[in-house]
Amino acid sequence: MPMYEFGCPNCGGVTTELCKMGEIGEQLMCSKCGHTGLTKHISGFASLGISGGAGSGGCSSGCSGNCTGCQ
Repeated sequence: MPMYEFGCPNCGGVTTELCKMGEIGEQLMCSKCGHTGLTKHISGFASLGISGGAGSGGCSSGCSGNCTGCQ
């Protein structure tokens, strides 16, 4: 199951939860104020590059960093 961030509309607190992909947060409780009904946030993620770096390992000179066309 993936980790998602949920925001509290009551106090603005952010909670990270391990939950199913379809979870929207309406039944989750804020860890700061106890309010039920959180809002799912869109958050970034990290991914290791091909050689364990940030995409700079075995990429060609024309690679834009996502390595979709350089392998």
